[in-house]
Amino acid sequence: MSYERLFNRLGVLALFVALLVVAGVAGWHTLLNTYAGGWVHQPEDADWLLPDAARQVIADSLVDIDGSVVDHRIVLLPGNRIGRGPAGEAAQPPVEVTTPTTPRAWLDWQFLRHAAGVTDELQAFNIHASRLLRQIGAVPADYRGYVFAQDAVYTPAGELDEEATAGFVANADVVALAERSDGHLMPVISVHPARADAASALARWADAGIRDVAWWPIAQQIDLTGAPAKAAYTVMASQGMRLHTRVGHWRDNYGRAGVIDPDALRAALEAGVDVTVSIGDVSNVDAPDVMQRLFALLRVPEYRDRLSIALDGVLSGRRVETVLTPLLQHPQFFERLRYASGYPHSAVARAIDLDRLANSDFIDPAVIEPLRALYDVNPLLFVFVTMRQIHLPTTGLTLPAPVFERRSRS
Repeated sequence: MSYERLFNRLGVLALFVALLVVAGVAGWHTLLNTYAGGWVHQPEDADWLLPDAARQVIADSLVDIDGSVVDHRIVLLPGNRIGRGPAGEAAQPPVEVTTPTTPRAWLDWQFLRHAAGVTDELQAFNIHASRLLRQIGAVPADYRGYVFAQDAVYTPAGELDEEATAGFVANADVVALAERSDGHLMPVISVHPARADAASALARWADAGIRDVAWWPIAQQIDLTGAPAKAAYTVMASQGMRLHTRVGHWRDNYGRAGVIDPDALRAALEAGVDVTVSIGDVSNVDAPDVMQRLFALLRVPEYRDRLSIALDGVLSGRRVETVLTPLLQHPQFFERLRYASGYPHSAVARAIDLDRLANSDFIDPAVIEPLRALYDVNPLLFVFVTMRQIHLPTTGLTLPAPVFERRSRS
């Protein structure tokens, strides 16, 4: 074979490989845009692009809001390193936070990043934070939100557990972002109770004016009834700090699953700590019965005023029937409900299935297209407006405006 023919064949082969790569990349982006959601327009373009029907739905959702819209859970995408020296805390040793390795966890992470508009993993936190502030700025109302840090995992002996840490958002980053937000964001710091300096760190943050603390029991491997947690409750109660945590079934960034029993909240409540909980997946055939146990806690007079329920995730999947419906069926507890978007998880395509909501009579089918138009411009505002359209099937019972206005400490 001549060199010329060999080079020609190699050229054809190279072109074929290049076409395969291009097709693969195009297919991957198509997959992401279809199942993760894609930003079709920018939030600043809403005035130019939203149809009149979408504008009307937004106006209807804000007409009875007298104060600020308050979003009680906005999750920030983690960075890839631990090691910052946050104000009020000793610097932690530098640790690499690995990318989730199970196929499901890895794909979930790719979808979440794409839905948040992040294309550079090394800049995930900064890009996500910038786009979040742009969406807030485009809301035609005063919009405030709590942004969450996530501490690393620590062993019962107080040692940093690098292998178990699948996500980390530094307290310093959350506080700095809140300071740059012109009052629109409020920081929720995270201090693992098993840390050797947990008590002193909590006290220093309280002295700095921070009163909200986040624990992720599955991801951080925290026992809400254990001795470290109870020691932290003593400090938190004395400092007037509030705990934000979870109940029900959850998975961490590695895909590891677990369930948090609402009865585990009793230790914090009995210590005098205010608690706001988000509800994960639940099933009436499982033990514990998460919803009934939550309602039982709310019926205890000394717990009722200290326990609140954040609404992030209640429009996703089966939670519409298993979580949202029971909540709507108990209007006597509406004063304990707090609006929460759960952004960016709620921005993933079909995390909120409008067709399913309409078919089950939770929303009017006429608002589906206006809501989809809003999603293409501002996914954060989309969640709020959708929640305002929700009603209990066959009754027309909706969540009152104060649910969307109350701050964590009200």
